[in-house]
Amino acid sequence: MHARSFNPVGCLVVLGSLALACSDTTASSDTGGSGGTAAGGDTANGGTGGTSMTGGGVTATGGFNTSTGGMSNGGVTSAGGIPAGGVTATGGFNTSTGGTTSAGGAIVTGGTTDSGGATVSGGVTGVGGRTEAGGTTLSGGTSSTGGRTGRGGTTAEGGTTATGGTTAAGGTTAAGGTTAAGGTTATGGTSQGGSTPGDGPCDIYAAANTPCVGAYSTVRVLSKAYTGPLYQVRKGGGAKNTGTGGTTQDIQAVNGFADAAAQDAFCGTDTCTFSKLYDQSGRGNDLTVAKKGCYEGTASEDDYESNAKKQSVTVGGHKVYALYMDKHEGYRNNEATGTATGAQEQGTYDVAAGSGLRPGAGCCCCWNFGTASKDNCYGPTGMMAALFLGTGYWGSGAGSGPWYLGDFEAGVWAGGTGDSGYKNPNSPSMTMDFAFGILKVGGQKYALKMGDAQQGELTTAYDGNKGNWTWQLEGGIILGIGGDNSNSSDGTFFEGAITSGWPTNEADAAVLKNVQAAGYQK
Repeated sequence: MHARSFNPVGCLVVLGSLALACSDTTASSDTGGSGGTAAGGDTANGGTGGTSMTGGGVTATGGFNTSTGGMSNGGVTSAGGIPAGGVTATGGFNTSTGGTTSAGGAIVTGGTTDSGGATVSGGVTGVGGRTEAGGTTLSGGTSSTGGRTGRGGTTAEGGTTATGGTTAAGGTTAAGGTTAAGGTTATGGTSQGGSTPGDGPCDIYAAANTPCVGAYSTVRVLSKAYTGPLYQVRKGGGAKNTGTGGTTQDIQAVNGFADAAAQDAFCGTDTCTFSKLYDQSGRGNDLTVAKKGCYEGTASEDDYESNAKKQSVTVGGHKVYALYMDKHEGYRNNEATGTATGAQEQGTYDVAAGSGLRPGAGCCCCWNFGTASKDNCYGPTGMMAALFLGTGYWGSGAGSGPWYLGDFEAGVWAGGTGDSGYKNPNSPSMTMDFAFGILKVGGQKYALKMGDAQQGELTTAYDGNKGNWTWQLEGGIILGIGGDNSNSSDGTFFEGAITSGWPTNEADAAVLKNVQAAGYQK
């Protein structure tokens, strides 16, 4: 939670070095400072087109090239591309038992195709694409209009490079999918001959020079370089588990999506909870259940792990489980590395349940995803930079909510440079099933954007100057709670990432399109 001022629902007043806190039985409120004037927002349009080639080669039709399936099951195509042997010698994405298969793995018929690089029978598969300065657009295989987009795309008579259809950074990995943390499981947790996923949100951010420093999902792979488990579940530890007991198992990805069948086989009819969310950024900033904070009530108690069987949806046609979080549940990493500190720039996006899928969620303080203190306590405004989805007691937008707001500590903002009670008519209510939000902070500014994870474009609610606070970020990562472990709120998390640096508007739009191409459905 945050430092507070007195009001009817909950407060904390900071006078000199003294802090007075009060609260009702469910949550608390915050107020912020006053300051300069707001600057206008901006909008995000897709990237510009690439270079068209002959023979079905590499083409571009405009920033981002989506498809309906997210990731195809075919993997690297069987009609052209890499000579016998495929991308690597040891197997497809996240493999341990099948390696590269003749039906979906590396290509078996020889080098560069006569009619053009990327083929129309499968291409490089993916769950989205990259639309940033020449990035590869991969939205479920090579589309009918081309495969690679971007400013200054590859131009060649044959379309793709002499080495084949896949990119130098992609292909299958040599790691084989299992990790030192125990990715291989007795009940099928590892992928079996799965294809390499295409670009994910972290690949888009990396191409924009704002790499992920924390990336989490119980649904899908967010970076094509990542081959480890997505999350870990615990059975037999009880419904109110604070991080001990029972037995655990890592859940891998199959064809880029979480292996729900392995989870079902492991959990059976037992109580099962999410015991760990693995960081897909490569920094090892994994999230585990949060410990007690310095605020009162349930915030002063250790949190519980969330039910791993509570909510399932389909993404890209695959059954997956959401991180369905109730009150008194949260995850944290106070030892995170690579996250922004001080006034450094940072971006955050997430996909969460809107009120269409989970009515009434986010009522209180504070269902957040982003960064906060590293000591489980509150502090001055500017210590936090987290996306809040809900209604709460602070800023608001159009309609009745829920809204995406910025939790900066000692207040939660909908926009503007004044106090956190600002009502922003440019911030729409997130009444859809799957909500998409972006928060960017650093320097003298911040931005809030949001959209529908199934369709449409981004809305810029605010992009301008901050108030008279000073950014003094500490870089601890939180999910589902406030900086002081305020845990009176609830919500449903599917995926999200934190970046180093301020992502471009083009990257913002590309990540939304990537999420939409993944294919979220009830």
